[in-house]
Amino acid sequence: MNLVMFKTVMCPKCAVISKFLRDQGVTFAVVDAEKQQKLVENFQIMSVPTTILLADDETEIARTTGVNPVELMELIHRLREGEMSNV
Repeated sequence: MNLVMFKTVMCPKCAVISKFLRDQGVTFAVVDAEKQQKLVENFQIMSVPTTILLADDETEIARTTGVNPVELMELIHRLREGEMSNV
């Protein structure tokens, strides 16, 4: 599984989410929504920050938009569960 955060340079909430995920020790990919329009369209990103948990085949498992620590912790929990099942 993979965690992907869509952001923009001028998004202050995006920096908050990045720091939160780093503080949790999570490895995640960052997509600049302004530069990656094809991915924005493919994943139907309507606002940033949007954080998506993807299966290995890039199927969306779950997502959260904005700064919601409870939802982010749920994504992190599911990510870690998935990593443990692959061991």
